[in-house]
Amino acid sequence: MNLTQLNKNYNTKLKCLNYLEKLRWGKAVTCTKCNSDNVVDLKNQAGRFHCNECKTTFSVLSDTMFEDSRLELPTWFQIIGLMLNSKTGISAKEIERDTGVTYKTAWYAAMRVRCAMIDHCNIELENIVEMDESYFGGKPKRVVLPENEPSLSRVENKRGRGTKKTPVVGIVERNGNIVLKVVEKLTTRNLLAMLNEYVKTENAVVVTDDFSSYKGFDAIVQHLTINHSKKEWVRGAIHTNTIEGFWSIVKGSIRGNYISISRKYLPFYLVQAQYVFNNRNFKGNLFERFMKEALKTNPVMEHYKPIKPVKEIVHPKCPPKK
Repeated sequence: MNLTQLNKNYNTKLKCLNYLEKLRWGKAVTCTKCNSDNVVDLKNQAGRFHCNECKTTFSVLSDTMFEDSRLELPTWFQIIGLMLNSKTGISAKEIERDTGVTYKTAWYAAMRVRCAMIDHCNIELENIVEMDESYFGGKPKRVVLPENEPSLSRVENKRGRGTKKTPVVGIVERNGNIVLKVVEKLTTRNLLAMLNEYVKTENAVVVTDDFSSYKGFDAIVQHLTINHSKKEWVRGAIHTNTIEGFWSIVKGSIRGNYISISRKYLPFYLVQAQYVFNNRNFKGNLFERFMKEALKTNPVMEHYKPIKPVKEIVHPKCPPKK
């Protein structure tokens, strides 16, 4: 949904409330605490309801990402529209310029939107799956050579493994979804745990590069390797080009939109990149789809800070898969 449609259809608080109430409850309003339908509309307070069972007063915004926000709903809708339409991300400064809110408000709202994009528990990959790691951080520092060194052209600054950059592991199903996770130690145990969490190993073929920590995959899944150390990039259908292409897009968006991202909040930006990728082929109303999920999301940001560790927010404990 573009901004013209948003400004036309949801330019008042009442219009926004009516839209959210329809998405959350349909025709029958139910209490957000006890789920009772014995509620009354408080006519003197627009959008507020009272439950006659548990004596709670609530609104459609209760227990959602919008709760306790002073930001007007029409502006919330604009920010969400901007972020959903920006396929390579959008910075808080750009949101500030486009909506007229302060930078701190733009940053805070964008973080709440990213938290509502979290959907790891519903991802299950199969068929041909590619797995690879990438490293996020600043450019390597330039090495200063002694004065008698004739040229700097032969200097190679270390990149990736062995640096202090943040390692991120991605698993993508070809023509399917992707899942991303910050993994501090790229051990076989940690990579296997991620593989088992998101991949139906009995129905999958996993393609990786020749990194030694992937060798343990052979015992639990059909595992094919492409030997990058010997300058081998494609061997028929054996390659990791899908995931490597994704890394290129994400890092390009960071350089172009955000300039730099802190290690602490990197998982939130990865969530947005994952959400955009996984909805790339969705033909319906993405704005409505997002809003339905946002109304199920409890607030996880308070006073510009996460209410619990970022890893616990981005990767919550999922119910056992049936």
